[in-house]
Amino acid sequence: MQVIIISSNNTTHQHWHLSPMVLRIAATVTLLFVFSISYMAYQLISDKPEKQIITIVEKPAEPNKVPIVAQQSKTEKAQMQAYYAKRLGTLQAEAFRLKALTDKLAELSGLDIEAEGLDKTAGQGGVMQQSAMPLSQAEFESFFSELENSFDTQSLGLIQLQDYLITEDNIKSAIPAGRPIEKGWISSYYGYRVDPFNGKKTFHHGLDFAGKAGSDVLAVADGIVSWHGTRGGYGEMIEIDHGNGYQSRYAHNKKLVVKLGDRIKKGQAIALMGSTGRSTGPHVHFEILRDGKTVNPANFVKR
Repeated sequence: MQVIIISSNNTTHQHWHLSPMVLRIAATVTLLFVFSISYMAYQLISDKPEKQIITIVEKPAEPNKVPIVAQQSKTEKAQMQAYYAKRLGTLQAEAFRLKALTDKLAELSGLDIEAEGLDKTAGQGGVMQQSAMPLSQAEFESFFSELENSFDTQSLGLIQLQDYLITEDNIKSAIPAGRPIEKGWISSYYGYRVDPFNGKKTFHHGLDFAGKAGSDVLAVADGIVSWHGTRGGYGEMIEIDHGNGYQSRYAHNKKLVVKLGDRIKKGQAIALMGSTGRSTGPHVHFEILRDGKTVNPANFVKR
């Protein structure tokens, strides 16, 4: 094969003679060069993503820096723990309250809690099941809510039992009847009257029994002291819950001689007559309440 190269102005030329062997070698070298260039280009293109991925994965984390997802997880966990801690605290307080009420009812009924084993943790048990599964969040929340509802139901039941024990023990003696003093007289009646302090027409919610300062104030029925202390214009006051919706109040006392929660018998001295609070002289302000509303005590004093 002959190759002739002529200059652009046709003045000179070059002449080569290429044999078939030389041509084959040149073609082989050219193909190898093209293949090498192509392979290098392919490697550069295909290797670049891998290097980027490796760089991202293997890049060391900055010190003391927590991933955002981990931070969110820790925050949510702390909030959840605080939420359930608060609910557990409420249940614990309710458990203490129910325990105190149970002890009081046991005292009223004569039940020996220790002998009955009620002061011990209730026994439970069963065979281990291979198919047992951990509680889901929804199931845990459901059991928690059921426990709270159970406490509410037990509390209501114990309060109703308290009323039953108070009235059923001696229902007649638990209904208010009689006078709250041994000696003295009625100085003010139930209903509208002229207020002794401002001269205006006001409603008087009880009967006033005047007498000697320091004389005994008597309970008019069996019950439990449900309020004890100073209350505004009432001065030193005692309130007794007789069950079955009845309550009685004794105000303006000089001294209270029973305590909150004490069980009271009809005719028992509960205070000493005085003139504390909004009062013009020694007397006991006597009220009867039925289902939370005052009624005329005269209907009970006459019994």
